[in-house]
Amino acid sequence: MNERNGTSGVTLVAGAGLAGLTAAYRWRQRGEDVVLVEKAPYVGGMARSHHRNGFIFDFGPHFIIEKTSLLDELFAPDELVAFGPEIHMVLGGRWIRYPFTPSSMLKVPLGVQMDFLRTRALGPRPGVDYGPPDSFRSNMSRQFGHGLYDFFFRPYLTKKFGGWDISDVVHSDWWAMATHTRGVVTRFAPPAPRPGHAMGALRKLARLTKELPYVFRKLALWYPRAGFGEIPRRIAEQFVHNGGVIRLNSQISQIRRTETRITGVVVDGEEIPVRRLIWTASPNLLARMLGTSTLDMPTLHSVIYFISTDRRYRRRGTEVRPVDPEYAFYRAYFPETICEGLTPGGRSAVVAEVGTTNRDDLAKAGEKYGAMIDTCAALGLFPHGAVTDIFHDVQPDCYPVYPLDYETRLQRYYSELAPIQNLLLAGRNARFQYYNSHQVIRDGERTVEDVLF
Repeated sequence: MNERNGTSGVTLVAGAGLAGLTAAYRWRQRGEDVVLVEKAPYVGGMARSHHRNGFIFDFGPHFIIEKTSLLDELFAPDELVAFGPEIHMVLGGRWIRYPFTPSSMLKVPLGVQMDFLRTRALGPRPGVDYGPPDSFRSNMSRQFGHGLYDFFFRPYLTKKFGGWDISDVVHSDWWAMATHTRGVVTRFAPPAPRPGHAMGALRKLARLTKELPYVFRKLALWYPRAGFGEIPRRIAEQFVHNGGVIRLNSQISQIRRTETRITGVVVDGEEIPVRRLIWTASPNLLARMLGTSTLDMPTLHSVIYFISTDRRYRRRGTEVRPVDPEYAFYRAYFPETICEGLTPGGRSAVVAEVGTTNRDDLAKAGEKYGAMIDTCAALGLFPHGAVTDIFHDVQPDCYPVYPLDYETRLQRYYSELAPIQNLLLAGRNARFQYYNSHQVIRDGERTVEDVLF
């Protein structure tokens, strides 16, 4: 017997977001009895869609960067559309394409351009203070120059974090989306240049030529025609069709354990014997139930505003990110620009996002409807009188944030869970991992390979 598994009971999956749904679906395919428990009245988590008055709104600009085998199983080829995102930053009142292109860089101040080109060609300047080692500021300034960092990265991320300047307190792995397996951190970022390493002029030019396509890259993304929420809906539907059980509006109150195994989980007062527990929910909730140390790390909370209008308005791109402080949100996307059918008659809609590190702000989100509409009008997205509907939703703890010592904190957290042989963690919440939707799906799939922790 695989010692990671118990001898009897069900495979219980906590949390019905993309990771939990995928894990439940794959374990059921293997013939396991699977119970999926979700505290909300719906599946999908942040991947869900809102359907309202003929409009389909996602919880922010969601898409698939790489198709997985699961999507090929559940969707016909013509049900997933490919689209090229066109993002504009608003900086100093100027609309600038992002990721940066050669033409959009011409809208950046000349000094910023020159500093950027020099940094890409020659590397970091010797003797310059780039901030604490491994900090977000140090990493980005060394790659793109001080000028571009102060012009774009610092104000954009400060706005995303509700006014918190993360420059010297957040680890660069957060932006690089590092991955954690059994407490060992693997960085995707390339190694830093060796100190004192010299390059000749031709090699420096060759490096710049090689690096520019990376900076000026274009993306092709995938999106379900029926809205992003169609992905969790289909996984759940097929899971139930295959004999799986989903319990919505359900609360886990206790986890029974020995030193090395989870033996049972109490759901709505009923103890369910478990063969294995796959946890995709809050890491601190898990720690409290197991009696282990909590994960003392900051998170970002999001408020999403959904705005409908009376007709179709001209758009520049699929998404706008207003960096200037006078605008009330830090990014917004336009559903009608992704594919037809997400809005009735092709009418325009805006899905705007506000970030905060203060959970109390979530209760006050309804007070900002006027500011959201004013910002849309100021950006030229639509006139004030065009709005036919506005509502909002909130998602607490949706973005894990890595402090400079996050590796030490994660390793301490994981070390206390390691003896529990039939416990698996998956998803960016449970594993405190900031990454994209296709990676979350793969996380759930890999639980059947017994490699995640």
